[in-house]
Amino acid sequence: LEYILVDHFRQRSLCAAMRRFAQQGRVDRAEVDAVVAYLRRDLGLHHRDEEEDLFPLLLRRAQPEDYLAGAQARLAEDHRQSRVMVETIIEMRVARPGEDSVKLGRAGRKLLLDYAASEHHHLAAENGIEIAIARIRLTRGDLRTMSRSMRDRRGVPA
Repeated sequence: LEYILVDHFRQRSLCAAMRRFAQQGRVDRAEVDAVVAYLRRDLGLHHRDEEEDLFPLLLRRAQPEDYLAGAQARLAEDHRQSRVMVETIIEMRVARPGEDSVKLGRAGRKLLLDYAASEHHHLAAENGIEIAIARIRLTRGDLRTMSRSMRDRRGVPA
């Protein structure tokens, strides 16, 4: 759970950078490449951590008063919408491979702001609902299982 929270902090930092990029209208190539690297590699792993490990384990342990099924359905839909926006953000970078910086047009700026706003709300829901309930409901065994799966997904030895 702590790793997921740290990843949420990284995502919030990424959203802050995207807002800054949108305000400036131009982004340094190294910053663009760092963002794209995170979006290509880490974000997908994070979504899998949640969808394949956290959400199913939590649903098994949830009590009726937790009302998690609807919340998880919305969060999974957020992930799907995020993937669409992420692909477009990556395409913006790939479209200008030789430039030292990337100039953002109106559509690119709007996309970055929309993504950051959407992700901000999504992370608030995950932290405020999923992680909060997980701290109460998941067992030590659940957490060990989730940790093992997350390490395996990243190729990290036990």
